[in-house]
Amino acid sequence: MYVTPLLTTTGGDPLVGLLVFLGQTLAFLLACWIVLRAYRGYQDSSAAALLWLAIGIALLSAAPTMTRFLLPTLTDLPSVTVQVVATTGELAGLLAILYAIFGNP
Repeated sequence: MYVTPLLTTTGGDPLVGLLVFLGQTLAFLLACWIVLRAYRGYQDSSAAALLWLAIGIALLSAAPTMTRFLLPTLTDLPSVTVQVVATTGELAGLLAILYAIFGNP
């Protein structure tokens, strides 16, 4: 029996893998939509806080999602390194959001 490469997984059911992939894709798309809305708000109002909010949301959600997907796919980096890179992006995003809220951008 021939199994297509898209239906082979390691350590789990292919349906679960597909559902996780679809969930991550949906999370990424929603994050990109929110970032776009915040950036357009910045363009309309020239409020720097909205720009920092857009940067923070991008770093908090969209960048780590892509990092956790692309780095293991395209490189042979250990999972610990992937987690450190993704978590660093999340922390930077939280700091940018805090700056947008409490700072004076």
